[in-house]
Formats: sequence, structure tokens, C-alpha cells
Amino acid sequence: MKGRTHLTIGLGIGAVASVSQSLEMMPVILVASGVASLAPDLDGNNLLNKRVTKTAILIKKSGVFVGVALMVLTLITFFWDVNFFSFLDERWFNQQNILLLFGLGAVILGLSVKSQETLKNILMSVLSLFLLYYAVTNELWWLFMFALFIGGAGWFPHRGLTHTIWALIYWWYMSYLLEVSIKVEGLALISTIAYLSHIVGDMLTKKGVKFLYPLTKKVFRIRM
Repeated sequence: MKGRTHLTIGLGIGAVASVSQSLEMMPVILVASGVASLAPDLDGNNLLNKRVTKTAILIKKSGVFVGVALMVLTLITFFWDVNFFSFLDERWFNQQNILLLFGLGAVILGLSVKSQETLKNILMSVLSLFLLYYAVTNELWWLFMFALFIGGAGWFPHRGLTHTIWALIYWWYMSYLLEVSIKVEGLALISTIAYLSHIVGDMLTKKGVKFLYPLTKKVFRIRM
């Protein structure tokens, strides 16, 4: 099932659930249900990580040139004291920071030789680390769980662990913590139903899902 279809179903669930909620809470419920309906496919490419995937493609295409150019220019500047970056403050542009720029070039070069999928997963993991730091600093434990989810999902096979009952339970508890944090009654249930709608939707396809993996590799399908 396509991502837009999953999103439409999720938003539909959120819209129906919003009827009994106050007007100011409707956007929160719609966002939560929309994200939940797409979240299982963070183990691949979908609407949630679309921009990260585009960034990975850009790095893949231009990373070798940018990385090598940055390394060469910083080496020349370091050994011959030729400042190619004259727009920078001289106090900032010391030997230590020149070497840091060289390291940045090396990192960009290293990333550019990775596969696009691996590069996308690395970027998602880096984003996850920033969210984890913010979550721990502010004691936002729902965000901590969400950061772990988005940082780890891509490293699993498509329609793997994120399409199981364990991921569904994980998502429910994370949503419960969010519900308690922002005091929106019923948010955990709505978000979990939206997440489940994605799994059920994929059960309607020929490939199905391994809902109880790793307890069993049985593929669950719903035949129409």
C-alpha cells in the first residue's frame, strides 16, 4: 500500500477522533495520527523521511567533489598559509579549526561512498542523536522513545520489526507518555489505531507482514 494511502487513512482516523475533542486539540491529534500512520515505513523511504532521503541523494552526487575540495584547500592553507577562506575571521581560522575542516571534508568524502540507503540511515541516526540529547535535557521521555524509533527503524529490513506487534506496543507506550505530557485524552489510543491501520493495510497486500516476528516467521495476510 502506498504512503499517501496510509496517510489518508491515518488522517481519517484522526479526523473522526477529533470530533469529541476541543478545537485547539484537533491539529495535535491529526499530526499524531498522520505520523503514526506513516511511521512503520521508516524502515524504508516514505513521506516522513523524504527530505533526509533527498539530502542523502545530494551528498551521494556531490559529496566526493565537496569532500576532496575541502580537504585540498585546507591542506594548502595549513602548509602554505594561503587563506582561501578570507571571509572568515582570522581568530577563528586557526590551525585547529583548519584541521577540523579537513576532518569535515574527510567525513563528507567517506559518506559519499556509502550506498544511498546506508547514507539515509546514517543521517536519520544523527538526527536521532540530537533529539535524544534534547529529550534527555528536557525530560521528554516520549520524544526519547520517538528518537530511538526514527534512528533505529531504517537499519531493519523493510516490513520487518516496525511492522510487528512489538513495535505497536512500543508506539502505544510512547504515545501514552505524550498523552500524559500534553494532556490530550485518548491520544495514545488514536495514535496506536493509526499505527495499526498501516500494518493492517500492508496485510491486505500479497507480501503481507510478519506480525509476530521473531516468535514466528509466519506471514499474515488478509484476503479480500
